[in-house]
Amino acid sequence: VKKEEEPDLSMASMGHPEIFPLVLTEKTQEIFNCRADVDITAENPYKLVNKEDIINDMKTRAAISDFHPFKKIILDYPGEELLVVFDRELTYGQLFYFVATEEAKEAILNPPEEEDDEGEFEGVQEEHVYRPPVQKPWVSLGSEKEIEEESVKETTRKIKYKISRLHKEFGARIKFHCRNASTDKHGYVECTSYQDKHFTIRQLEKHTGTQVVPQEREAGTQTRWPYPKNATTQYYPRTFSEEEREKYLSSEVLKDFINSVALQVEVALQQNEIMNVFFDDWKALAEDESGFAGKSDVFLKEYQSFTDLHYLKDRTVSCICWHPTIFGIIAVAVTERLSYEERVQHSGKLLLWKAPILFWSFADPIHPQLMLECPEDIYCFEFSPSNPNIIAGGCMNGQVVLWDISEYEERLQNAKSGGSGSTKTPSFILEQQVAKEPHLVRYCAVSSIEYGHKSVITDIHWLPELFELNRMGTIFENRAGVCIQLVTCSPDCTIYFWDLRAHRLPLQPSGEKKKEDKLVTALPDVPTTFKHLDLTWRPLIKTIILSLSFNLKSAVYWAKGETK
Repeated sequence: VKKEEEPDLSMASMGHPEIFPLVLTEKTQEIFNCRADVDITAENPYKLVNKEDIINDMKTRAAISDFHPFKKIILDYPGEELLVVFDRELTYGQLFYFVATEEAKEAILNPPEEEDDEGEFEGVQEEHVYRPPVQKPWVSLGSEKEIEEESVKETTRKIKYKISRLHKEFGARIKFHCRNASTDKHGYVECTSYQDKHFTIRQLEKHTGTQVVPQEREAGTQTRWPYPKNATTQYYPRTFSEEEREKYLSSEVLKDFINSVALQVEVALQQNEIMNVFFDDWKALAEDESGFAGKSDVFLKEYQSFTDLHYLKDRTVSCICWHPTIFGIIAVAVTERLSYEERVQHSGKLLLWKAPILFWSFADPIHPQLMLECPEDIYCFEFSPSNPNIIAGGCMNGQVVLWDISEYEERLQNAKSGGSGSTKTPSFILEQQVAKEPHLVRYCAVSSIEYGHKSVITDIHWLPELFELNRMGTIFENRAGVCIQLVTCSPDCTIYFWDLRAHRLPLQPSGEKKKEDKLVTALPDVPTTFKHLDLTWRPLIKTIILSLSFNLKSAVYWAKGETK
């Protein structure tokens, strides 16, 4: 990682300019005897480090030293020992931070004692004497007249109704019978409201209160609220005086600068004369249409299309991936063509049927060869580089799904061989043509929705098999040699790292079955590859960032320490 020579003042915590967050590697912790949870703990988080030892470390290790970004601050520190604090709660963003002033160090090591303020209130308190209120004569100011005018008085005569029933109908036997309300036109009687023309009240006067206020409107957007910062705009030009012009034009610094850049300016001017820098190369890609042949064919031609009226009708393709090892097999994920508001309104309908991931073969572009069942619409998915039979996908609701298609690898191989030109049709193709329905593969495991992303997963990527991360974010060698971790990102400004080796749940007492066992018993076609992750899978590392302007490949490089 490239480190700057000058410290970034923005690294100081907001409101505490004397505190600077610090990242200490395991090597640095061993050098200065400040290993987390070994030398310093949450109960004793303070460590005094000699200033000379830090300077010698920066001279020996140079830019590799973790204290190198704060070189100027450490050299200007007046004391002999710097206070390094172990911040387990990550109050200032990192696991460690150091104090840059002697006053702050003394305030942290020796906090002032709270003064006892009880003595200030031990004085003699005056005894409160109750004095009853004195009765005064009531003086009328005209309010009783207003109350009389505003009171409600009945002006219409009340009407009495008497409802009676014949004496012979009391105690009569009642007969009930069944009737279909949808078929009988008299089964449903609607009593709609209507306006009675014979009873109308015309309001002659009405008291209303009006207050002049500016109009307000509530609006929502998905844009990111930027970090507030001060900005200025210059609206009046600043010019030099005659004395300043003569001073700067006659200075030797200006002459040396002009002589140093004269050659570069001359080359730039020559390039502008040789070629047009504003020429649009994209529009010039098409060939000239002049000639006897007419317009030239510069468009891309369609090679092959895959069509299915049941699964692809009125849906949008969200992700496409080629099979890493089987040539001619392509996987496609589709979603409902709905906006966010329409998806919320039709959420009950979408729960009944989810769009699957379809596997197509160039040998049969009409019938899909395989279908992956999805708990929610899939926005992105990717094959595992080390094992192409393992597939990970990101849902619209923020969950991560895993599939295992090891049992169907031979079927996909046979489907691919159908386009080799052989006269004998494979059994798998014949089975598809007769049944007209591809085989449905249920997902192995799905992550916990409580600990997942709060928005749609826009990208998913497997970490290379060369390295892996632990819970502290430390990078070390992956001795297993297979891809065991993946990373996801979402518009909720979070990046999650997932590990397939999650801790298994504790064993249940004898005679009791877990929920996963009941699920496997009810669905025998479900692979048990990731049975321990189903509905309990949590992310290994959660990272919150201010912007998602980079893709997950940049995130992987960042995790490896290769980002500049």
